[in-house]
Amino acid sequence: MNWNWIERAAVWMTRYIFWPMLQLALALLAPLLAVLAALCSTLAMGSKAYAMQARSAYCNDGFSPTSMQSGNTPQASLTTHYNKNFIENLKARTVHLRLCTRFPMPAHAGQVFRNFLIQPLTANTTQATEGTVGSGITVTINYQDYQLGQWADFLNISDKAFITSISDDLVNYEREMAYRLALTIDDLVMAYFDYLRTLDSKTANQDVLTGNYQLTKQQIEQVPFSMEGQNILPMDKGYYCGKIHPFFIGDLLALDNSNNSIVDILKHTPEGLMKLEELPDGPEGDEVKYIELCGCRWMRSTNCTTSTTSPVAVASGLTSVRTYIAGKDAMVAIKLDRPDRTDIDDGNARNMRLWRGEYKPGNVADPAGVVGAGTSYNAILAFGVPPDTTSRARCFDAVPQTT
Repeated sequence: MNWNWIERAAVWMTRYIFWPMLQLALALLAPLLAVLAALCSTLAMGSKAYAMQARSAYCNDGFSPTSMQSGNTPQASLTTHYNKNFIENLKARTVHLRLCTRFPMPAHAGQVFRNFLIQPLTANTTQATEGTVGSGITVTINYQDYQLGQWADFLNISDKAFITSISDDLVNYEREMAYRLALTIDDLVMAYFDYLRTLDSKTANQDVLTGNYQLTKQQIEQVPFSMEGQNILPMDKGYYCGKIHPFFIGDLLALDNSNNSIVDILKHTPEGLMKLEELPDGPEGDEVKYIELCGCRWMRSTNCTTSTTSPVAVASGLTSVRTYIAGKDAMVAIKLDRPDRTDIDDGNARNMRLWRGEYKPGNVADPAGVVGAGTSYNAILAFGVPPDTTSRARCFDAVPQTT
């Protein structure tokens, strides 16, 4: 076989046949490849634009502008949701009745309650004479009368308002009326405690009349022993009971940084910790916050007597606030026993039970029945000091630094 001829033939065919054919093919395919490249680029750009304009009507698919908005749906834009649960308003703690000794007044027993007290006998250091009977001892008996008074109020609602209201108005109004009665009782009891400063000057022994007129640990420590020095018995479980403004608690905790201060007591003794307990004569399951310090259980309340004419206020030129501490029988509170009427319990509005209900239509006072419902209280009470000239409480003034 002539390989030289075959090689020359292959070179000739490649040069003059196959290579020209390849060049022709490339020349013919180049425009087609360009069109395909342009088409791919256009598709890529279109996809990107489609994604970016997915919310437009151009793509006719995906999210589009909302057709119904607040402007053309008055049932949405003109409607208000009303919260039926009212925001709780600000109320003082009414704890002063807890500083009283409470007695029930039985029904059909008159309108005056009387307490008796035997004056203590003095010592007799004189020897008896032998064979001589001598004279008998006469005791002195004091008494104090308490005249019953009546405190009543009511609130009623028209039948139209009662039936159409979206909230539980009767329950809400009963709570407000209960607080009105609680605050009334608290003020009445507090007025009698304030009177003790006139009855017995020792009641005001702890008035702060020096320095910056600030209540300090000194008064808190002294006052229980001032009472014990007059043989005044503790009120509850071996403790005296007091009412103190939160401003003074702030002063005692924040402004007194000396050794053995109130802060130190709170840190190192269990007696100083804030506690929850029934006290005194509280209802079953009722609890009140108090601070136990120096033989006294102090209950906090903002409803304390303020004055611009007390000795402390005059000396300082500022408004004084009063602090209270009571021993056993420091004040007497009497309630006529009527289980069908208002129950004042311990003087806390949350524990009181008032009447509330719907009225029957057709009565002589309201023949058309336009008064739908109401709530009311009707309490027959009496307050007063024990039959003694010695004050069994201390009510002293100071100027708070906390505001």
